Amino acid sequence: MPETEKFNPVPFLSALCLALTGCEPAGNPADPPSETPAGASSGYAVESPTTAAASNAAGDAPVTALVGGILIDGTGAAPLADAVVLIDGSEIASVGARGEVALPEGTRVVEIGGKWLVPGLIDAHVHFMESGRIYTKPGQIDLTHLVPYDEEVAWMQQRVPVTLKSYLCAGVTGAVSVGGPRFEYEVREQARARHDAPDVYVAHGPVTLVPAATLFPPFDGDVSVRSVTDPGSAAETIRQGAQWEADLVKTGYLGGPFADQEKDYAAMHEAIVAESAVHGFKVTTHVTELEPARTLVELGVDSLQHLPLDASLDAAFLELAKSSGVVVVPTLAVWRRNFVDVYDRSFDLLPIEEQCGDPQVIASWHEVGELPAPPPEVMEMYGGVMAVAAGNTKRLLDAGVPLAAGSDTGNLGLLHGPSLHYELKLLGEAGVPPAELIVAATLHAAMVAGQADRVGSIEPGKQADLLVIEADPLADIGNLQAIGQVIKSGVVFDPATFLPPAE
Repeated sequence: MPETEKFNPVPFLSALCLALTGCEPAGNPADPPSETPAGASSGYAVESPTTAAASNAAGDAPVTALVGGILIDGTGAAPLADAVVLIDGSEIASVGARGEVALPEGTRVVEIGGKWLVPGLIDAHVHFMESGRIYTKPGQIDLTHLVPYDEEVAWMQQRVPVTLKSYLCAGVTGAVSVGGPRFEYEVREQARARHDAPDVYVAHGPVTLVPAATLFPPFDGDVSVRSVTDPGSAAETIRQGAQWEADLVKTGYLGGPFADQEKDYAAMHEAIVAESAVHGFKVTTHVTELEPARTLVELGVDSLQHLPLDASLDAAFLELAKSSGVVVVPTLAVWRRNFVDVYDRSFDLLPIEEQCGDPQVIASWHEVGELPAPPPEVMEMYGGVMAVAAGNTKRLLDAGVPLAAGSDTGNLGLLHGPSLHYELKLLGEAGVPPAELIVAATLHAAMVAGQADRVGSIEPGKQADLLVIEADPLADIGNLQAIGQVIKSGVVFDPATFLPPAE
């Protein structure tokens, strides 16, 4: 075709990927890490692991000291060897080197020499309205003749307990739902009612000028995007989010074939940013094109979901992003899994995905023979898009722009919980070093949710969400999968407690 008519895959990918998207018995607290090895001395009186686990199970919530590990606190600070982390109930009371932290009388001491302590991971981009199953996005792959969408919705609703456990199984103690139907709030309420679930932070939205019916089918009678028509209705939607007790706000600029409907996106976002400030909401925004991204950062959004795919980031944009403090969530995993692996079945699952991923989701990827593929131009040019995404990720890193790790889980080929580790793998391949990856999956992800004052790092006064890691994650980010124990709100668990049912 003529040069001017060449298919541009970026808007197609952007639109498809927008994904605007009674509990079973809870898991039991597990034995904490091993006590002091024979012949060694912790410098403190060490309680037996069996007694410590019994205290957890009884809900006694004693003061606990994790002693002797190598601390990676999530702030980017240098690791601290032979560290002590004092946990009082659900909060971190004190952090320091051995001998510098005074232990109250009766403290339960748990020796973790030879292991690493990191904050619980936070996924900065998930969709509970999507399961990751092959049937979950009829707008992309329509298999409703096999599984009607209402049946897929019902499956997701009854599967919530398994979905939530998969997060803790993978060491993910927090998840940022970037908008969708009221179901996202319902998942948050279920998570709050359980002790074996991550914290769920729900974004109200996505707020967009594109009509909801254009993008997604109804989800149990509700819409999956919050469509508006002007700045006034946009501000009203933010007030609705406040009434629903949202944690943050999500907006979307799709561009491409929707650009004519989004001509007033700047005025809409100006109203959203202003009204969100009234309610203390952070604003996170879907965007995959450079010039709209530039405008959105200038208007004051707090974070970008995805990143520009239509051009390499220029120096002016990088300086703007750095000076504004905007956090960028690259979501590299979705471009590979959702647009390549799901079609050619080239999944290369990480060990933790095989261990903690929902087996019913994984099985669905192989239940259908030939799939209707996107236009050939998309598949042909996809490699170029991925290269641009990886290159822009490295440019942001080199410019000092904070990156957060978000998997875009719920999309096809991605698993709730463990696929965050796949995102970390791809970010590492793009040039992000392990130390920066840990910050991206902890403190910077907490910043996206507006929760950095209470989670995301191992500091006094913060919620006691930590992981005990068996191998050095600074040497290889894949070692972050070697989870010995998950500590959620001060309670110690063996991750095997959260393994999904074998099906």
